[in-house]
Amino acid sequence: MVRKPEKPIPAGSVVHVRDKDQRLIGSGFYNPRTDLALRLFSGLAIEDPKAHFLAAFAEALELREQVLHLPEVTNAYRIVHSEGDGFPGLILDRLGDAFVAQVNVLGTFLQMEHIGEFLRERHPRCRLVMLQDEEMAAREGMERIGAPQPIAVEVKEHGLRYAVQAGGGHKTGFFADQRDNRKLVRELARGRSVLDLCCNSGGFAMNAVAGGAKSVHAADLDEEMVEQTTDNAARNGLKMRVEHADAFDLLRDLRPGAHDLIVLDPPKWVKSRDEMEQGLGRYRDLNRLALEKVRRGGLVLTCSCSGSVDEHVFLRMLDEAGVQAGRGTRVLALRGAGPDHPIALDCQQTRYLKVALLQVRE
Repeated sequence: MVRKPEKPIPAGSVVHVRDKDQRLIGSGFYNPRTDLALRLFSGLAIEDPKAHFLAAFAEALELREQVLHLPEVTNAYRIVHSEGDGFPGLILDRLGDAFVAQVNVLGTFLQMEHIGEFLRERHPRCRLVMLQDEEMAAREGMERIGAPQPIAVEVKEHGLRYAVQAGGGHKTGFFADQRDNRKLVRELARGRSVLDLCCNSGGFAMNAVAGGAKSVHAADLDEEMVEQTTDNAARNGLKMRVEHADAFDLLRDLRPGAHDLIVLDPPKWVKSRDEMEQGLGRYRDLNRLALEKVRRGGLVLTCSCSGSVDEHVFLRMLDEAGVQAGRGTRVLALRGAGPDHPIALDCQQTRYLKVALLQVRE
């Protein structure tokens, strides 16, 4: 529906968008190289992009710091959540004194210098890291910036400390989106035997120990994550079992009823529509095994960070897993990322994280 402009417009330019009756739709980034030629960021006619994005960035900071009061509980949170904050293709996380940005849209990339200057004025001691997906950079026609050197920082969240490589590992270096769900596990864990699969840096497992769990077993297939979980547990003086293991194999060999709280936080198994069937199959098999092995009356906290899998599809998959496991299962809560990951109603892909708290009744 995008009409080719009469005169060439440089890729990444800010343009005003009108419908066929010349009514203003808003302002967006134009890039004829990509499948998404227009990415809207405002319903107004923006004349000064620099001023607009600096004001939007200040609003994003105010939400996290003055409305949500996140610095009171953590020094790791999302500052910009792409379209949820009016910045197409940008995520920006604060991890200690490091600020890690991942930019996938050329127009936003061209605004990053101004945002960096603003951050340095606001946080003079901050360290900035910019990440870039090579495939997206080629598609958008972005300047290549090369792989950054990760920055070692310590993240604090709900009284626990994590050693983090900002700009390294998965995502930006830390899964700030699971902060509230880690706290939920702490609240549920007292007196329970807890199994944390795909444990990453051990956040769920450590919160279970802090919450008074009877026993905690954490496992991950990534040896670096196993080492990081072990180090984080020692850093906080927490005792738990940490194992290098495949989640599927571990569950198959597990004695039924050995745990009454199982946490499943697997990788992003559906990255595109082409991977939907295979990825859903993996999610279904993992959840089936967990539902088979959890104690009667026990809980399963299960997650999917695949944005292509909407909540309806996620719940249908969980229903199928329960049927295959032969266990009567009900949903106690549906959750997602914390409020520092706001959802744009006109871009619901910004709600990528789905989390369900299940209880096995029979």
